[in-house]
Amino acid sequence: MKAVVFRGIGDIGVESVPDPSINQPTDAVVRITTSAICGTDLHLVRGTMPGMKPGTVLGHEGIGVVEEVGADVRNFRPGDRVVITSTIGCGSCSYCRAGYYSQCDRANPNGPEAGTAFFGGPESTGAFDGLQAEFARIPFAHTNMVRLPDALADDDAILLSDILPTSWFGARLAEVGPGDTVAVFGAGVVGQLAMASAVEQGAGRVLAVDNRRDRLDHAIMQGAEPINFDEEDPVEAIRRLTGGIGVDRVIDAVGVDANHPRSGPAVPDTEQVEPSSRSRPRPPPRSTRRGTSGIPGTRPRRWPSGPCRPRPRRGPSASSGSIRRRPGASRSVRP
Repeated sequence: MKAVVFRGIGDIGVESVPDPSINQPTDAVVRITTSAICGTDLHLVRGTMPGMKPGTVLGHEGIGVVEEVGADVRNFRPGDRVVITSTIGCGSCSYCRAGYYSQCDRANPNGPEAGTAFFGGPESTGAFDGLQAEFARIPFAHTNMVRLPDALADDDAILLSDILPTSWFGARLAEVGPGDTVAVFGAGVVGQLAMASAVEQGAGRVLAVDNRRDRLDHAIMQGAEPINFDEEDPVEAIRRLTGGIGVDRVIDAVGVDANHPRSGPAVPDTEQVEPSSRSRPRPPPRSTRRGTSGIPGTRPRRWPSGPCRPRPRRGPSASSGSIRRRPGASRSVRP
């Protein structure tokens, strides 16, 4: 089959690779009808997220039709049209049963402390072949596929594979509730959907922080209030717009390549970047071809903690978005 393959930093290509097959009774093979490119794919190609194994098929967003299922996949059959979840969970461990699939203890072959497993990622995530291919093997298919109605087109359903759930869960982790004032840092696609998710979860007011006019214009179309951090200090602006109180909830939707302001009153504040952030390795020049910068972000000081007023949490997850694990355990989670 044909697939988009990672060859090295700044070097990907469409190649012929072996067709996937059923390796475990919980596997399924899906014929991919629509896939998408995520910002995470760009981080992998540019080298800002290291550890990619050459030959790995990229992509973790996909729609397709089930071709074959293993003996232990009882809820799907060949011919079913499905959306594939970007994060891989076993569906049986305590974290999956609690709904924290990114914390799964079994999906990552590197062990329960290895971190999140997802399609098309580096070796630390399991090095699962991804979904930018004609066919894909789906592990723990009973958990990592969701049946789609025929009325929902691929172009609409593809949002359900990664980017909308990421945004929705960000608002859930922030515990957005009725009437809350919410600040969203980063108004890219995840940020836009986080704003929409916050409103759907009851937010009464949304403030959008970014420095790109096109993104802020889209935020205005959603009814959000824009704050351009190249023109004003975002923490001070939030405090002023909220009468000095601050917001109830904050969602950080920036991801890996955060950038400091290029001008305006917030510049001195973000000059306090940790030396380790300044000295991060940069990708080789070949990753800058075809107009992509391939340069890691300048990583400003973490603004989101500044404008949020203290408030009791509503549910089992901390309002900062952290997920507690058993004592002595730690786990990294993909943005």
